[in-house]
Amino acid sequence: MTDHESTTTGEDLGPMERGTSQRLAARQRMWVQSWTALCVLAALWALAGAAGWIRGVQDSWAFATSGVVVLACAAWARRSAIRNAPPRHL
Repeated sequence: MTDHESTTTGEDLGPMERGTSQRLAARQRMWVQSWTALCVLAALWALAGAAGWIRGVQDSWAFATSGVVVLACAAWARRSAIRNAPPRHL
Protein backbone atom coordinates (compact mmCIF):
# COMPACT_ATOMS: atom_id res chain seq x y z
CA MET A 1 0.00 0.00 0.00
CA THR A 2 1.43 3.36 -0.99
CA ASP A 3 0.87 6.69 0.69
CA HIS A 4 -1.80 7.55 -1.89
CA GLU A 5 -3.80 4.44 -1.03
CA SER A 6 -3.62 4.81 2.73
CA THR A 7 -6.87 5.46 4.47
CA THR A 8 -7.38 8.34 6.81
CA THR A 9 -9.25 8.39 10.05
CA GLY A 10 -12.26 10.59 10.64
CA GLU A 11 -10.28 12.95 12.85
CA ASP A 12 -9.62 15.43 10.07
CA LEU A 13 -13.32 15.88 9.31
CA GLY A 14 -14.02 17.87 12.42
CA PRO A 15 -16.68 17.41 15.07
CA MET A 16 -20.18 16.29 14.16
CA GLU A 17 -21.81 18.55 16.72
CA ARG A 18 -25.01 20.51 16.25
CA GLY A 19 -24.72 23.43 13.90
CA THR A 20 -21.46 22.34 12.26
CA SER A 21 -21.21 22.30 8.50
CA GLN A 22 -20.32 18.58 8.51
CA ARG A 23 -23.52 17.70 10.31
CA LEU A 24 -25.62 19.85 7.99
CA ALA A 25 -23.97 18.29 4.94
CA ALA A 26 -24.52 14.79 6.32
CA ARG A 27 -28.19 15.56 6.94
CA GLN A 28 -28.58 16.93 3.41
CA ARG A 29 -26.93 13.84 1.90
CA MET A 30 -29.24 11.62 3.96
CA TRP A 31 -32.32 13.44 2.62
CA VAL A 32 -31.14 13.20 -0.99
CA GLN A 33 -30.36 9.50 -0.60
CA SER A 34 -33.74 8.84 1.01
CA TRP A 35 -35.67 10.60 -1.73
CA THR A 36 -33.58 8.82 -4.38
CA ALA A 37 -34.41 5.45 -2.81
CA LEU A 38 -38.10 6.34 -2.76
CA CYS A 39 -37.90 7.34 -6.44
CA VAL A 40 -36.38 3.97 -7.31
CA LEU A 41 -39.03 2.06 -5.35
CA ALA A 42 -41.86 4.07 -6.88
CA ALA A 43 -40.46 3.51 -10.37
CA LEU A 44 -40.32 -0.24 -9.75
CA TRP A 45 -43.86 -0.15 -8.38
CA ALA A 46 -45.10 1.70 -11.46
CA LEU A 47 -43.26 -0.69 -13.79
CA ALA A 48 -44.71 -3.73 -12.03
CA GLY A 49 -48.19 -2.24 -12.31
CA ALA A 50 -47.66 -1.45 -15.98
CA ALA A 51 -46.41 -4.98 -16.64
CA GLY A 52 -49.52 -6.38 -14.96
CA TRP A 53 -51.67 -4.00 -16.98
CA ILE A 54 -50.08 -5.25 -20.20
CA ARG A 55 -50.67 -8.86 -19.14
CA GLY A 56 -54.29 -8.08 -18.41
CA VAL A 57 -54.27 -8.48 -14.63
CA GLN A 58 -57.40 -7.02 -13.09
CA ASP A 59 -57.01 -3.59 -11.39
CA SER A 60 -53.29 -3.34 -12.14
CA TRP A 61 -53.90 0.00 -13.86
CA ALA A 62 -54.65 1.44 -10.41
CA PHE A 63 -51.26 0.28 -9.11
CA ALA A 64 -49.49 1.68 -12.17
CA THR A 65 -51.26 5.03 -11.86
CA SER A 66 -50.61 5.37 -8.14
CA GLY A 67 -46.98 4.36 -8.69
CA VAL A 68 -46.56 7.13 -11.25
CA VAL A 69 -48.13 9.66 -8.87
CA VAL A 70 -45.85 8.61 -6.00
CA LEU A 71 -42.86 8.70 -8.38
CA ALA A 72 -43.71 12.24 -9.46
CA CYS A 73 -44.03 13.41 -5.85
CA ALA A 74 -40.77 11.73 -4.81
CA ALA A 75 -38.92 13.16 -7.82
CA TRP A 76 -40.20 16.64 -6.99
CA ALA A 77 -39.13 16.26 -3.34
CA ARG A 78 -35.70 14.96 -4.40
CA ARG A 79 -35.23 17.91 -6.76
CA SER A 80 -36.24 20.30 -3.99
CA ALA A 81 -33.83 18.65 -1.54
CA ILE A 82 -30.97 19.06 -4.00
CA ARG A 83 -31.95 22.63 -4.89
CA ASN A 84 -32.31 23.71 -1.24
CA ALA A 85 -28.94 22.28 -0.27
CA PRO A 86 -26.65 24.76 1.40
CA PRO A 87 -23.86 26.00 -0.88
CA ARG A 88 -20.61 24.09 -0.74
CA HIS A 89 -17.57 26.14 0.18
CA LEU A 90 -14.22 24.92 -0.96
